[in-house]
Formats: sequence, structure tokens, C-alpha cells
Amino acid sequence: MSTQITVAATSIRRGRLSPRLLWLVPGIAVAIYAGRQAEDHGMGLLGLATLLAFGIVPHLPVLLGLGRPHARGQMPTRAVPLFNATHHPVGPLALLVLSGVGILSPLWLVGGLAWLGHLVVDLALGDGLRTRDGWRRAWWSR
Repeated sequence: MSTQITVAATSIRRGRLSPRLLWLVPGIAVAIYAGRQAEDHGMGLLGLATLLAFGIVPHLPVLLGLGRPHARGQMPTRAVPLFNATHHPVGPLALLVLSGVGILSPLWLVGGLAWLGHLVVDLALGDGLRTRDGWRRAWWSR
């Protein structure tokens, strides 16, 4: 990821903005909207905790691979299935639909929005779904 950030920073310095970095705008907008929904529903600290949890938890599978030797940019294979499950858009979209129709509470709406914002920001940073052997996939592939 640091190599991709360096390449993106170099492109910005040269006056070119990588189209992938434009995903930061909707990603941050969704995250801000999630915070606004937490405020509108009067969630207080619970809303903040929900935002943080759903914004951070998708990267916890990375901890499964700590201490295991692997190449730079490659995720250990034992962490890949859980990482891919937390980085697929079906989860947050299901939460949004279920909370939008009233089946789940507004807490899950805020969580789904924070999770979706996380995924969109990951698109901008070049992170996301992984292959079985732990390498990054292109964002448009399965």
C-alpha cells in the first residue's frame, strides 16, 4: 500500500491526479453522512463507537497474519477469507437495506454506512479484495 501511496503522491506533484484517488470524495462523504445519521438519531457515544467499530473492524483480519513471513504487499493466506468477507460490499449494503426498511435499528444504519465508507476509501487507496494467495485484486474483479 505504501508504494501505491507514493506513486499517487508523485502523480499529484506532477499535476496529475490518479482517477482512483477520486474515490476518496464519495468515501469520505459516506463516512461523514454516517456521523450525521448517528447525530440525528441521538446516539451520542454509542454512535461514535459504532462509527469506529465498523470503520476499523474490516481490517482486523490482517492481525491473523502478523508474525508470519510473507512478501511485501502480500497478505498471509490464512487471513484472506475473512479479509475478503469484510471487504465485500454485500455486508454493508445488506445492513443498509435492512435498517432502511425498519427491520434493524438506526445503529445498524450508521454501522453499514461507516463500513461502506471504509470500503470506498479502500478503493481510493488501492486496497480491497485479495486473491487466494494474498495479493491485491483489481477493484473491479470478483
